[in-house]
Amino acid sequence: MQITSIEAVPYSIPYRSPLAFATGVLTSADHVLVRVHTDDGVHGVGDAAARPMVYGESQESIVTAIRDWLEPALTGLDPFAVEEAHARTSWVVANNTARGAVDVALHDLRGRATGLPSWRLLGGTARAIRVTRMLSMGEPAATAEEARAAAEEDGITSFKVKVGVDSRADVARVAAVREAVGDDATIYVDANHGWSAEEAHRALEAMRDHDLDLVEEPNPAEDRIGRRRLAQLLTIPVMADESAPTLADAARELTGGAARAISIKTTRTGFTESARIVALARALGARALLGNQADSMIGSAASLAFGAAHPWVAREPGELDLYTLFTDHLVAEPLRVRDGALQVSERPGIGVEIDEDKLARYRTDAGARP
Repeated sequence: MQITSIEAVPYSIPYRSPLAFATGVLTSADHVLVRVHTDDGVHGVGDAAARPMVYGESQESIVTAIRDWLEPALTGLDPFAVEEAHARTSWVVANNTARGAVDVALHDLRGRATGLPSWRLLGGTARAIRVTRMLSMGEPAATAEEARAAAEEDGITSFKVKVGVDSRADVARVAAVREAVGDDATIYVDANHGWSAEEAHRALEAMRDHDLDLVEEPNPAEDRIGRRRLAQLLTIPVMADESAPTLADAARELTGGAARAISIKTTRTGFTESARIVALARALGARALLGNQADSMIGSAASLAFGAAHPWVAREPGELDLYTLFTDHLVAEPLRVRDGALQVSERPGIGVEIDEDKLARYRTDAGARP
């Protein structure tokens, strides 16, 4: 079996409501569907979420990177040559999401070719992962109501609250969510590096009574002295996300004292590099949690399969259902949160099939349906 081509299809699906965070607002899913094809007719699927305000990648740059660099590098290769595939694509720097989606598609392809779910092919045994519901930066009462509804309707017991712009409003938002979901729920906050180190310390001290589990990206990672000092002062772990888009970055943050937890995003580091980051975190005794890059159901299915294959990740709740913001989905069989968790799929690969009619409806390139 050999790789013959890699398809990159840009598409856009509106959100039900905006996702607001410290560094921007998203109103639609502007992603790129990736499919790796082989001469045997077997293919694999991945999804790239463009985030120009965070990583500098757009739909156009992702399509270009795949068409001009990644496809030529992988054409003719056996798709089971995991290390060779990673080596051939790793020289394409600063295109993490493009490379991550191709890597996920290759793992999906391997599962389809063997008839095994990706999580089982990787040796996993977890059958479900608890879901963390991400809460947008809104008014305290509205955010609290969203959390309460998620707890009552979907059984969600873990919540991530977006903060990082107005520390007083942030404190009020967290307090309202805690009151809504009770003392037993897990709550952590994500500032998307919106606070300064000093602001972060003051805000988190004011939130001390609300029993936060951790804080994600409290201040700009470029302020390395401030980040390390903050990590030393806080009684809760700092989790690296945007500051650790690669294995090397994760190693720097974890060994340099800037973080004690790491966000794993398969849409950013694929399965191959994500596994190395998890191994690093485990060796250092740092936590590793599934993050979410506003993933589609395709991306969430990939993260679920990856997490189920790694016990160090599966023990933590994961950010797996931001797709609830989407007004529609490209997958033929939607994912469903039940009792606060997502169950792994027994279907081959990451467990999703693309609805071609919906892809034709939402794609934004020349293949779009009139």
